[in-house]
Amino acid sequence: MKKNLLAASLLASSLLLGACGSKEEAAPTLYDRLGKTEGIARIVDGLVANVGAETAVPNSVMLRSHKPMLDAVNGVNGQAPTDPTRLQRLRNNFVDQLGEATGGPLTYKGLSMLAAHRGMAVTPNEFSVWRQQLEGSLNSNNVSASDKAELYVIIDNMHDDVVGH
Repeated sequence: MKKNLLAASLLASSLLLGACGSKEEAAPTLYDRLGKTEGIARIVDGLVANVGAETAVPNSVMLRSHKPMLDAVNGVNGQAPTDPTRLQRLRNNFVDQLGEATGGPLTYKGLSMLAAHRGMAVTPNEFSVWRQQLEGSLNSNNVSASDKAELYVIIDNMHDDVVGH
């Protein structure tokens, strides 16, 4: 009986000391390191601006795949835009998607990457140029090399659902 009481006391003491000891803080998520929602929004806004600039240059690689969206937002041949909020919805969806994928509390509610890119026939070169535009935004937002590498794992996992459909 005395041994059982001693064992129970030791167990209770170890549980109590463990509960009272210093809590180990969880390492910050990529979401945290990118600056949470505000930081991710800055990255996405930079990406949108970079892609927009790339589609405006002669011999743009990305204009073909982005033309339907640009036409919907800007109108064609002097006609009114058919969907002026399309780019803003895309931007907001991408903020949510990255916010969720990087460990944040955001929830992506958009289409799957396969469904969203079906019919676009995105080429490997277009994906590569898009990724370069992302790199430019990450650099201008001072994202560390290790955080960029971690983000590229997420982005590159989408490649097969985006390219060639």
